[in-house]
Amino acid sequence: MDAPIVICARSFSAELILHLSQLATQTPPPSNNALAREICELLAWRSPNGRPALSSAKVAIRKLHKLGHLDLPSARVRKRANRLRRSTNPLPPLGTVPRRVDQLKGLHLELLGDAKDPLHLIWNDLIIEQHPCAEAPLAGPRVRYLIGSDHGWLGALSFSPASFVLGARDTWIGWSTQARLSNLNQVVGLSRFLIRKEIRCVNLASKVLSMVLECLPEHWQEHYGIRPVLVETFVDRSHFSGHSLGAANWRRIGATTGRGRLGPKKPTKTIKDVWVFELEDKARQKLQKESPPPITPQSILKNIGQQDWWANELRSLDLGDKRLDKRAQSILQARWEQPQASFYGTFNCWASAKGAYAFIEHADAPISFSTLLASHGESTQSRMAAEAVVLLPQDTTTLNYTGLRQTKGLGPLGEDKGRGLWLHSLLAFRPDGIPLGVLDAQCWARPNVSAKTSQPNALSIDQKESLRWLDSFQCAATAARRMPQTQLVVMADREGDLYELHDAVQIGPDNLHTLIRAQHDRNLDCHNKLWQFMGALPPGQTRQLEVPRRAGCVKRTATVEIRWSAVNILAPVTGHKKGWPPLSMWAVYVREINAPQGVDPLEWMLLTNIPISSAQQAWEKVQWYRCRWGIEEWHRALKNGCCVEQREFKTADHLQRALVFDMLIAWRVLACVKLGRQMPNLPATVIYTQDELDVLWRALKKTPRHLPHFAAGQ
Repeated sequence: MDAPIVICARSFSAELILHLSQLATQTPPPSNNALAREICELLAWRSPNGRPALSSAKVAIRKLHKLGHLDLPSARVRKRANRLRRSTNPLPPLGTVPRRVDQLKGLHLELLGDAKDPLHLIWNDLIIEQHPCAEAPLAGPRVRYLIGSDHGWLGALSFSPASFVLGARDTWIGWSTQARLSNLNQVVGLSRFLIRKEIRCVNLASKVLSMVLECLPEHWQEHYGIRPVLVETFVDRSHFSGHSLGAANWRRIGATTGRGRLGPKKPTKTIKDVWVFELEDKARQKLQKESPPPITPQSILKNIGQQDWWANELRSLDLGDKRLDKRAQSILQARWEQPQASFYGTFNCWASAKGAYAFIEHADAPISFSTLLASHGESTQSRMAAEAVVLLPQDTTTLNYTGLRQTKGLGPLGEDKGRGLWLHSLLAFRPDGIPLGVLDAQCWARPNVSAKTSQPNALSIDQKESLRWLDSFQCAATAARRMPQTQLVVMADREGDLYELHDAVQIGPDNLHTLIRAQHDRNLDCHNKLWQFMGALPPGQTRQLEVPRRAGCVKRTATVEIRWSAVNILAPVTGHKKGWPPLSMWAVYVREINAPQGVDPLEWMLLTNIPISSAQQAWEKVQWYRCRWGIEEWHRALKNGCCVEQREFKTADHLQRALVFDMLIAWRVLACVKLGRQMPNLPATVIYTQDELDVLWRALKKTPRHLPHFAAGQ
């Protein structure tokens, strides 16, 4: 089946149906609710209240199964989960247990057998009597152990499948949706862990954890045919500290939201810390493996010279209706012809304007900010694949819509700064500054009342707005796997100086790198601070650096000293990152000397994972970071050129839909400007249409002899 199938007003492509079929055949198979959530995520399928349309997605699943397009496991009889059943016997007797673990005799783990194993009832009795979960049932496949010794049974453990979605874990691993679905079965969860309450034995818990993790991979593989590489567990911070996990070299990576399996409902469970243990070296890299779809490289010159470029940018757009796809292309074409006009003034007749507004305000079609931008992102990756090095600056800006008092869904922009939306974008540039497109973007409104915590550093990255930097990085990682021949460099200003981002690049694809301007004076493993250590180094080179014009400052040439060195930065000692290992980075320190009077001297501290062994390589990183200013120019083209802050629509969703078209226009405008400057001898026919050339032809005082040689930069 190649043609898509439309079910419940949604288009199910052959690739999507194959993806769902592969997911349904996993062991253990996911529930229909999990499949429905996956469909809602991939199709941006939302109910009118903004929540995933799970009920409609489940109907679509049943129809796909009935039509023979989706194989589902045989229906299971729905019944209440069996709670643990205890015996009528008292807990097993316990002798005198030494105070130290090295004095214990005969400490061992007893693997429980099948359901006929009499030790199951002993395990049940211990858990029901002394574990906080009591008789609550265990979900899915499991491997259970009793902790035995010559002194008696000391406790019990159980391992079960991992959580289907877990924000802190998924962010720490660096999982895309496809990678999570492909590799989730290699993660198991420590679902029960009990040391009997009457035992007071120092280091017993950490000793048992170390012992069980040595035998767990083999036992799980014997039972289910899959060898796990990562173990996760949860610790209720209101009752336990997790010190035994830390002593056994587990890593605390974040916290849950307290929702349990409640989905979008209000949290009723306590927040729990998330701990993980890597059973194999480079477990995170193994869990990131996926088979990305192939990509065809396409030169920026060939792409931007197409007369119907709007159709090329939206060629992979699939909104479930070809008419909607064509309407999106016509809107983009009209916006290109009049980028500074209002949205209504873009169109030359009432019928076109009415169709455009109907598209923006469509209530049923899966039209969203992400789906509209995805096609351009695919085209951007095609242009990236044709380059040897691509720079990927990311940054955040605000979109002020304070005057739209009746528009729903807007949020605060900061203290006394009005209302509107936030836009975080990841752009692709060539090293010469020519933009290749918008690879990823996120647009959102902050809640009207933000619950500020007294300890923001105690939150994990997935619970902060800063997660946007990691999300954009993971988008770049997905692109890097599709183009191993291209070196990608993600860049960020000081706001992006996150330890989690420096950590993520350590286990990312080999062709993915970071170049981030440091904000924090981090501790180094040499018992020194970053700025003090780099400032004490002798200057490696002195260079001239062009500083562009900006508000209040004219363009000038700065004389800078460059220092570079390998550094090992230590993890922050606050929050869940306490105890994380140091990270090996390279630092490039740029400091201006003899700055003009009244001008703040230039000072950059750049951190990268790319090895630097010479002054030329250090200067190259400085030149790359200068290209980060291109995203600021794109913001200016978006706001001043396309006038996005003058749009007027009923909801924030409608504003975001219209915003996507202006984002593409701003990219193309900036690309044409940069091409003209970087390639002044480029034929004008690459950028301008024949009608535009005719206008320029008549505007010139002297007519060129040959039109093909009329240069774009003239």
